[in-house]
Amino acid sequence: MRARCSIVERDDKNNIVFLKDLANQYGGMTITNDAEAVVNYYRSIYGNRVRVVYLDTDAEWWELVWQADGMWDSDFSVSFKPWHGMVWDKLSRTEA
Repeated sequence: MRARCSIVERDDKNNIVFLKDLANQYGGMTITNDAEAVVNYYRSIYGNRVRVVYLDTDAEWWELVWQADGMWDSDFSVSFKPWHGMVWDKLSRTEA
């Protein structure tokens, strides 16, 4: 992982890790530009079901959503979803 970030909070109950992108402060690659490696890194620590939410360099919260693309664990893609908080997340899941 080449992105510079720090863990802001770890929600064990919901298996979410909250990160802050530090590229503006220290230079280097952003979480956005290194998304696949960031997801891989935190999946290796917290398991495949971990959710990764981060504060980007524009002070906006995003979730990195990974999806398996094949039968191998290394075949996956990452998409970005705006993060509006836990209440919003739980309500949107019940409406779907």
